Amino acid sequence: MRDFYRTGIKTVSILCISVSISGCMTDQSGKTAQTGTEPGIHSTRNHVVAGLASLIGGEQFGSSIGGMLDNMDRKALARKQQQLLAAQGDNHAVTWQSDHSTMRATITASNTRQEEKSIRIVRNANVAAPGALHAIGARYQAVSTTPVYLSPSTSATVAMTLPAHATIMVVGRLTGQNWMLVSQQGRSVGYVTDTALQPVTVASHHAATPNAFDLDAAPAAPSGRTVSSTVNASVTCRDLKTVATDNGKSSTATETACRSGQGVWELN
Repeated sequence: MRDFYRTGIKTVSILCISVSISGCMTDQSGKTAQTGTEPGIHSTRNHVVAGLASLIGGEQFGSSIGGMLDNMDRKALARKQQQLLAAQGDNHAVTWQSDHSTMRATITASNTRQEEKSIRIVRNANVAAPGALHAIGARYQAVSTTPVYLSPSTSATVAMTLPAHATIMVVGRLTGQNWMLVSQQGRSVGYVTDTALQPVTVASHHAATPNAFDLDAAPAAPSGRTVSSTVNASVTCRDLKTVATDNGKSSTATETACRSGQGVWELN
């Protein structure tokens, strides 16, 4: 897959939804780290672990939309595309209009589906390699105090413990198993039983207890060695159509976007 943010030879900065959450976590050594208050559903202090990407960048669309936009419009349209890709439901068109130029666009997402693809997983070196999985790429919340294991077994070493209501990125669910692979700041840190986690919604973020925290808002993960592997995964894909107009000129871009295990939408 090509990263959505790759636009020819240029790279557009990742734009992410921000939520402020603070708290602490306990690692396998028993040390506690204060997280502070950080922007956080899709961004972290040192590493962006999830976000959505823009389909507006020049060369990959032939003539196009990218060449019609200045930098401010490019970022603003990307935000609108992010919102649409994150939303549920197909064939719902949304409109965007520049706040400083005559640029307008209509964006439509459709044909949401599951596709089988190979994805790359980056993990701490002491974490067992996952088998095939269903990619999720979304934040989940611990129902109660929850151990994170280095391999998908309750007899495995505990890598860290999540307090009740802590949120963490779920990379995916292991195929045919009740285990979820979870990550901190872009690298997989272990496995959690699926009954110990529940999906995070916007409502649950607003209703979260004062002591809840986002693991990705914690200080940077240890600088220990990481390894990567390619696994077969079922991923969510959507078709995204963008029609941009400016002073009577029009350009259309249609691409397929698939959501990675870190929540990043990527172009096929």
